[in-house]
This record gives sequence, C-alpha cells and structure tokens, in this order.
Amino acid sequence: MVYRVLFLTIALFIGISGTSFSQIRLPDVTGPIVQKLPVFIPDLSSVGPSNPKGREFVEVLRNDLQNAALFDVSSGGATIGNHNNINFQAIFDAGVDYLIAGQYQTVGNKIKFAVQLYNVKEERPILGRSYVATPGRVREAAHKFADLAMKQITGKEGFFTAKIAFVLGSRSKRNLFLMDYDGFNKRQLTRHNSLLMSPDCSPDGRQIIFNSDKVWDQDLYIITLGSKIKERRLTRAFKLEQSAEWSPSGKQLAFSANGDIYVSGISGKGARNLTRSHSIDVSPAWSPDGSKIAFVSDRSGNPQIYVMNSNGSGLRRITSSGYNTDPSWSPNRDVNKIAFVRVEGGANIYTIDPSGGGEQRLTFSGGRNENPAWSPDGYYIAFSSSRAGAKDIYLMYVNGENQVRLSQGGGKTFPTWCK
Repeated sequence: MVYRVLFLTIALFIGISGTSFSQIRLPDVTGPIVQKLPVFIPDLSSVGPSNPKGREFVEVLRNDLQNAALFDVSSGGATIGNHNNINFQAIFDAGVDYLIAGQYQTVGNKIKFAVQLYNVKEERPILGRSYVATPGRVREAAHKFADLAMKQITGKEGFFTAKIAFVLGSRSKRNLFLMDYDGFNKRQLTRHNSLLMSPDCSPDGRQIIFNSDKVWDQDLYIITLGSKIKERRLTRAFKLEQSAEWSPSGKQLAFSANGDIYVSGISGKGARNLTRSHSIDVSPAWSPDGSKIAFVSDRSGNPQIYVMNSNGSGLRRITSSGYNTDPSWSPNRDVNKIAFVRVEGGANIYTIDPSGGGEQRLTFSGGRNENPAWSPDGYYIAFSSSRAGAKDIYLMYVNGENQVRLSQGGGKTFPTWCK
C-alpha cells in the first residue's frame, strides 16, 4: 500500500508546470546580487527502510542551488513526504519562498525518487519529477532536478549537469581529466604525461581540443568523448600550435602557431594567418556570434588583450595597463564580457567589455587565480586558484560573487566546460 502511495504521488506531480521566475529580479552582471531567494530543502522521507543515497540526493540538490549564487538554501526540521504533510503557513512565516520536498524508496538495487518544487506563498506545486537511479547515478538525478528547479524559479538555465575538463599533473607530466561540475566522478582522458595545456570543449560537448608536446613539439590533439575515448593528432608541422578554441558554430578553430593567430576548419587544414606580426600573438577567444576574436599580444610591450574581426581586420586594443593574459569570451550575448587574467603582484581575474570599458576585478584572494572559463550559459566562471596552497578548480558568478571550491587534491589547471 505504501509503495502505491509513493507512485500515486509521482503520477500526480509529473508534468506540473508554472512560470514563477517573474518573482526574482536577477542581478546586473557587474553589480552585487541584491536578492537571494530563500529555498527550504528538508531531507526526503523514506518509504520503507532508509538509505544513505536518499540523503546524498538531497545534499547534492542543496549544494547545486547554493553554488548558483541566486538562492539562500536552508535545511533541517522534519522530513516532508507529500503535500498533505506541509504546513505552508509556518514555512512562509519563516521567510521561505520555495520548498523542495519528496520521497524515495529502495527497490532492489535501485532507488526511486519523487520530488516536488512548491511555491510556498501560493501553497502549490510548480514542478514535479520522478527518477529511478542505481546508486552510482543518484548524483546525476539530483543534478537534473536542480537544473529544472533553477529554470522554473529564475528562467535561467541550470549548469549542474555539465562536466568540466581540466589538466592535472606537474609541469612536464600532465594529463587531461573530466569531472562533474562539482568535482565528483573524475575520469582520466589521456595518458600523454607531457606538457599538456589549454583544453577547449566543442559546443556540442562531444570533443575536446588541446595542445601537448607528447611528440617533440607542441601540437593540437582532439579527443572524442564516449564510452571509449578516441584521440587524433591534428597538427604535425614544427610551428608550436597552441591554445585552440572552437568557434561557436563548431565548424572552425582558432589557435596560435609560432606567435600568430590562425583560423582553420576542424580538420586543421587550410589554416589562415590573421595577424602576421612580429609580436607574439596567442590565446584566441571567439565572440558569441563568431564575428570577432579576442587574443593576447605583446606588440605594445607588455601582453595586452586585443579584439579583431574574425577575418583579421578591425584590430583594437582593449586593456590599457598591466600584464594581461588568458582571455575568455562569455558565450552569452546578453552578458558579452571578456574574462582575463592580470598579473600584477599576483594573478587575478577581471572582466571587460569588448569595447574596452567596464573593467571589473573579480578575485582578490592570495595565490594565483587563472584560466577563466565560462559556463555554457555564460553567467558563471570556472577558474584555477592556488589560494588554499595547491591549485584547484573554483567557481564564481559573473560578477565575482559566491566563489566556491569545486575540486580537491591540487595540481588542477585549465578548466573548460563540457555540456
């Protein structure tokens, strides 16, 4: 009978929808977050024997929404299994706008979840989903619901099911790894044990390009993700090919070779030199529409950030002081910011408008803060930082708020997001 009650609850809540994101005022990308929405997420109730995976699901969910910087997440108190057990007035009086509650049940070697998002003021569910997961995929199910909840409340896409590729190892013995955005489920992708750098994930999330000196000099390599990793070497000329980035369409590559910026098809053939200067030009980054490329050049003395059209015309300098590297252009046209690193008594991450205005410093901690990489939605930046001693991957909102550590163990650099 209890089993039937659980799945009657699931049937009632699957397909529930509503548009409640008009209730949140999203922050300006350069200003402080002026309003965090209070969300209450108690433990899920268990139908039958309890299971540690039930707690894991809800802990992942809480962590995801907290990492989004837009929510004030609270927990504790009695578990809430279904609508009839909810004292909406008491929760509303506690200052909570949204509630996430539900049930789980262990059936054989799987766990079944029924989870709902409630608008507390209106005392009604606005989102409901059920999941059936093996123990190893409980985190994935929680990430999926977090994505849906964030979209339902704010109208912004969640990033919690995304992966982050990164480089791990010492200077000359590095390899490429992949992890869940929150640092779990790490997977080794290469066995180069070389000076491997600057991975970039394709727009469809299926391939990663990077440079490595596995065979004598720096060349570009592409791996295709899947149950079996496929790798191919893209370049073979002695030209120090480095820092490649996919165009937004996924049909072109921009990269540096012997200190110039090139653009080619994804085969690497027919590469066109866009800069042809006596300076060192590196680290190209595409604009969201693919019409422009930001890059680093020392043509004025110290390395500075420049922007040009994707055919090499219309060159202009956008930074004016310091030693600047690592440009990364937000893929979101509404954000339209370029993140970069300024080395000045340390290394810190800044953003700037493509016009050169609106410069904003985002990191202020000790150590080196480097390798900024935008999330697929263009509102979050992953980066490497040695603020805690060893280098690990961190996350922050576009305006620098809510900086959180994602990985542990040190030695991790060059993050790139994969859908």
